[in-house]
Amino acid sequence: MPESFANFTDTIFAHAASRPKAIALADAYTKLTWKQLADLVGRASVWLNSLGIAPGDPVGVRMTNSIDHIILSLALMRVGAAKVEFGTHEGGRKFDGMIETLKIRTLFIEPPARSLGAIRCVMVGLDWRAGLSAFKGDHRHPDGFEPFDIALSSGSTGQPKGYPLGHKQQLRRMEDYLEALGAVGVFSNDGTGNFLLTSSMSFGGFLYTLMNRLGNGGRVTVLPEYVKLMDFVRAVSAQDDTVLILTSAMCEDLISCAPEDGMLLPKARAILSLGTPLAARAKRDMITRVTPNFSEAYGGSNFGLISVLRPEDMLDHADSVGRLFAGVEVEIVDSSDRPVAPGVTGYLRCRGSGVSPHVISEAPQGRFEGFRDGWCYTGDLGAIDADGFVYLRGRVSEVVRRRGVDVMPTTVELALMSHPGVREAAVVGLTRQGVSDIIAVIIASGKPDAQAFHSHCIDKVGAAQAPGGYLFVKQFPRTGGGKIDRAKLREQVVKKVGATAAGRVVI
Repeated sequence: MPESFANFTDTIFAHAASRPKAIALADAYTKLTWKQLADLVGRASVWLNSLGIAPGDPVGVRMTNSIDHIILSLALMRVGAAKVEFGTHEGGRKFDGMIETLKIRTLFIEPPARSLGAIRCVMVGLDWRAGLSAFKGDHRHPDGFEPFDIALSSGSTGQPKGYPLGHKQQLRRMEDYLEALGAVGVFSNDGTGNFLLTSSMSFGGFLYTLMNRLGNGGRVTVLPEYVKLMDFVRAVSAQDDTVLILTSAMCEDLISCAPEDGMLLPKARAILSLGTPLAARAKRDMITRVTPNFSEAYGGSNFGLISVLRPEDMLDHADSVGRLFAGVEVEIVDSSDRPVAPGVTGYLRCRGSGVSPHVISEAPQGRFEGFRDGWCYTGDLGAIDADGFVYLRGRVSEVVRRRGVDVMPTTVELALMSHPGVREAAVVGLTRQGVSDIIAVIIASGKPDAQAFHSHCIDKVGAAQAPGGYLFVKQFPRTGGGKIDRAKLREQVVKKVGATAAGRVVI
């Protein structure tokens, strides 16, 4: 992209000038060309200006996925506002806390939502797009603004954090994503492939992939946020040359629907898993039973993309989250911030032109999470081998000290999920009878067998890391982006086993 671009939406108008009749956005009822999309974004920016939305104003958007939602998001970028995406499910103290922390005074909503207290709520109804015909021209902020977006963390372990992202950082990320994911078919310079928006734009992984896709000139098709799994599978199967971004939970859903012989989605151009890493067993199932064009990426709203596990590496390096790419400088360091040798576990930090400059949060940041001395500390423990493959060991904040041993929940979870009878696992630390312990919460793929799972875990990670209890559930509480809501899960575990005497327990 030209260096003269200062506003991310300049990419939309550039595509409108070079290929005006090509399809940019579609849903079940509408197809918009690049020219039509640019015209609507321009008109919507004039409308926003008439509402008094000024450069730098933090504004919230609480809407389901739709073409209107995308147009509004681009228009907010166009005028230089700092947009914050909220899931339609979000509410209560977390929501109120972020509204106050980020000083949001305007919230865009859709029917049947209602106004919320003192905050100004602007309704984006079914007639909103038609109403834009009354506004002419364009109201582009000439220099973009820093930031244009404030990405919220998933809030899976507590109060979400906000990560400001500027136009130039997003343009840099767009180039990084093309470099890192172009080879696996997720992005392209010629706009080929049909990207399906399959989950809420409140999840940063979906939002930024969507924006990068549009910025690189790729078509986007908006799907409904399906409630029934088979409706989702049928809709995806009916599309040709598809590009899909999925969470690990969505991948597990597809695996559950896959035939024993053949591929579930043989027409998929590319499927990419973001967010919580998949277990090695599930990665192998995805590439052998769902599509051979499956990849996994590791990144975050605050630092962008770090590594990609490509299809050709999937079977031999299924325990990793992929190989580093050149767009971001990454190091694993010890507790004194000194780089460690290949394969040694330590604290993961990164820096680069696409990394968010700071964090907005009322919660105090630990030494190895946040921004320090020019580095972004991701809060992850990990290792990088001599070939550049990244292995995640867990979150710094989730490590449990038990009987003198540091237990890393992610390591235990991946060990449990390597058993064919475990579909998903989450490990929670708690105190029982004054003793620190960990409880494994498991969604079994068949009849649960706690003893078999326990023995398998000991074989993989040793008795010192094995859970002290097992809780079987049918589903996990989740955030809007599909991640396990660990704060809520811990509340549930404490309620069920918190008073149980120390010693292995099965519920």
